[in-house]
Amino acid sequence: MPHHPTDKEKPRILISGHLPPPMGGLGTYYQSLLNSSLPQQVDLCFVETSSQKRTGADSGLFSFSNLVSAFNDCWRFTRAVIRHHPQVSHIATAFQLSFVKHSVCVIIARLSGSQVLLHPHCGFPALYTDQSRWWQWYFRQIIHFCSGVIALSNEWTKLNSIVPGCTVYYLPNAIDLSAYRDLGLRYKTEVKNPPLLKVLYLGYLGKEKGTFDLLKAAMDIKSKNVPVIFDLVGEELTPGEVEQIRKQIDQTSLSNIVTLHPTVIGSEKMDFLREADIFIYPSYSEGMPIAVIEAMACGLPIIATRVGGIPDLVTDGFNGILVDAGRIDQLVNALEYLSLKPDLRFTMQLNSHKRAFDEYDIKKRIPRLVDIYRKTLTLA
Repeated sequence: MPHHPTDKEKPRILISGHLPPPMGGLGTYYQSLLNSSLPQQVDLCFVETSSQKRTGADSGLFSFSNLVSAFNDCWRFTRAVIRHHPQVSHIATAFQLSFVKHSVCVIIARLSGSQVLLHPHCGFPALYTDQSRWWQWYFRQIIHFCSGVIALSNEWTKLNSIVPGCTVYYLPNAIDLSAYRDLGLRYKTEVKNPPLLKVLYLGYLGKEKGTFDLLKAAMDIKSKNVPVIFDLVGEELTPGEVEQIRKQIDQTSLSNIVTLHPTVIGSEKMDFLREADIFIYPSYSEGMPIAVIEAMACGLPIIATRVGGIPDLVTDGFNGILVDAGRIDQLVNALEYLSLKPDLRFTMQLNSHKRAFDEYDIKKRIPRLVDIYRKTLTLA
């Protein structure tokens, strides 16, 4: 019979996830968890199950080196299970090889007697809807091994209809926002209307992230003499895409309004967010992007696609403008519209800042997460 901890007992929790480097949303989330009050509220063990040596472009690919790393990750997870004897194993995952690897971790945890909470950090189509039938079948079998699924966006709540009986816990992404508080407050003093609006993109670069759509939109913006310039900050999502982006910028004479920057962290990232006027995120597939939460905390109006968990973060007309993925004309219209509306940008800035701190600060997520752990044990 499983032991259910009393209110005074700390449940034994094993979290499998990723910490930087490389820097990204997943690492930021789990670093925020470990720096929160969670380790004081549960008997916590954290195990790294994503190699810190891989670049973002290499992650998830079925290559020999990644398979070797995946084996090592699973062995590291197994040793953590043996040492910690977790009552609940909280396992982060994503698409492609990440899910295969972490499905092995799910089975190892279940064989040890642990309850399992699977926490997908990607969009539902990337992990299920857009995949082949055999993959969908495999996904459903793994979900049956789990005690529940932590859903980072409303998009994942449809899992109930695909795997009947699956317990889905809605827990939106959140991070430690303390470093962003003063940065966001700068907008409370005046309506900014600079001669050139700085539009920032921060994240992985590539086709799937809408980077080439953004370059096409920049061409239209330039031809219309809309007073905006673009900073694209990040590393490539797929090998070779950054070089393609550079070539397109050169071939279309966009270098005077589009600047490509490598990945930045810490104070350098803060500088980009501080100087930006609009944050843009034209991705085709998302979970709940941490970059958008960071931009909101800094008081930026958001232009983003209505995919994955982005509509959970951005309300059209309230703290930003939502567009359809791949619709370059909508990107152009949104940029042109906000460039003419300084008062609206100011209102959106305030709304973004308030929503981020009201709803997406990690401090407000911890009680809910601990409650999910306890419910999982109660239902065991």
